[in-house]
This record gives sequence, structure tokens and C-alpha cells, in this order.
Amino acid sequence: MVKNAKPEREASRDKRLVDSAVLRHDAVTLLIMVLACAVQGLAINGFYVQHSFLSGGITGVALLLDYSLEVPTWLTILVLNIPVCIVGFKYLNLKLVVFSIIGTALLTLSIVLTEGFIIPIENELVAAIVGSAIIGVSAAPVVRRDATLGGLDIVSLILAKRFSISMGTINIMFNIVIMLCLGLVKGIEIALCSMIAMFVSNVAFSYALTGLNRTVSVFIISDKWDEITPDVMNIMHRGVTYIPAQGAYTGIERKLVYCIVKTAELATLKRIVKAKDENALFSILETKEVLGRGFNALN
Repeated sequence: MVKNAKPEREASRDKRLVDSAVLRHDAVTLLIMVLACAVQGLAINGFYVQHSFLSGGITGVALLLDYSLEVPTWLTILVLNIPVCIVGFKYLNLKLVVFSIIGTALLTLSIVLTEGFIIPIENELVAAIVGSAIIGVSAAPVVRRDATLGGLDIVSLILAKRFSISMGTINIMFNIVIMLCLGLVKGIEIALCSMIAMFVSNVAFSYALTGLNRTVSVFIISDKWDEITPDVMNIMHRGVTYIPAQGAYTGIERKLVYCIVKTAELATLKRIVKAKDENALFSILETKEVLGRGFNALN
């Protein structure tokens, strides 16, 4: 019994540490969601409402009903998200759905509290670009924390899992429909401005999600692969993988050097390779996401 006491205490301590880390992670996620919803509420009321623009998803439907039938935006968001979240409990991760419910409530509250807030920009195109960029950038940190603000994101996740349709395709199809409805209610010019706003929002979201310093995969073909590799590992502190290769024309066997680096590190990598072999061949491929080993954390 005495021999087993120490491993049990260590296991219990490890469990407490893990639980504590999870709680801290969730607390930070909640704080980010609060800030994101506050920013989005200000942007929707400050830029979108005065010019009758639509955002994407359920919020876009809520704004459309507000413009056409004077149904409060916050009420529609709340009502439409109820069945969405109920279905989400059946098909998605429990924590994701709980965060989505919290996000819906926070966004609804933010829209109510910022109602009447207007940023005096008369130019519709400027308002569309600035407002949508703010909305897109503010949503990215939430997604980085494996959370959502509810709405169409949940529907897209469910349909993507069940029918192998990409979330982007689902969002585009849905948003085209509500933009057509906006064109019928407010006119084609407002609808076109809203489409521009949606495009800008998606671009801003993508850049904010991946960051300006993106990750790339680099293939280096050189006869001096054995001289290049130590410098990459020692100077840049990046891992390197050898891939056996053979020249189709020459028949010469060599090792292909493969490594993953940030775009800001490319200049250093090029200097290292050039110093060893000026005739080396580079192939640089943009990589969507890299997790672990010096890159983003694997949550």
C-alpha cells in the first residue's frame, strides 16, 4: 500500500495541474469572446446599420429582418440561435456548443448596449470596408481558441461533417441568398456594398487568423545538403527532414532537404543555402497551418 501511495499522489497532482491549465485556457477564451463581441457590436451598429449593410450568417438575417420588418436585431439572433445550438449538442463537441451559446448571448447583449451608436462616415464604401475589416479581425482570435460566436458556424460545422461540404462553400451559398434578399429590399447598390464588405471581412479574418508572418514549407535541392543542414538546425533552430531523391536526367542520388519556417526566416535560410551552394534549387510552398515543435500550440 505504501509503495502505491507516491504514484497516486503524483497522478493526482498531474490531474490538478491539467485541470488548472484547462480552466486558465477557458478563462482566457471567455475574455477574448467578451472583447470580440463588444467590438463586433460597435462595428455593426456604428458602420452597418446606418447604411443598411448586412453581415454574414444569422446576424445578416437578423439585420435584414430589422431593415424590412423592424424586428429587433438582437431578438432574431437570439431566437434563431436557439434551435441551432440544440442541434449542435447532438452533433458537435459539448464545450464548443457551450462557448457558442455564451458567444451568442454576449453578441446579443453587445448589440443591445451599443444600439444607436453611429460612426459618422457618409461614404458607403469606406464604411463597408472599415466596418467589415474590424468584424473580420475581431472574429479571428475567437476561432484561434477553438470557439465560435454561434450562428452559421455551427450549421456549417454540422453540414461539413455529415455531407463533406466545405464550411466556406456553405457560408458563401447562404450569404448569396441573403444578399439577393437585401437587393430586393434595399436596392442593388446596397447589396453590392454588402458583398464587398463580406469579401473584405473574410480576407481580414484569414489574415488575422494566420498572421502576417505565415508558415511555408521549403524543399531545397542541392549537392551540398550535408553542409546546409547543420547551419539550418544550429543557426535557425529549425528541424530538417531528409527525403531520398534521384535526378531523372542525371540519375544521381541525393537527399532533398525539407524544412518548415516562417516567412520572416526565409531571408536567413536563403543566406545559409547561398553560402554553401549558389546553384541550389528552392521550392517554397505556403502552408495553411503548422502545429507543435516551435510553431502554434497543439491544443
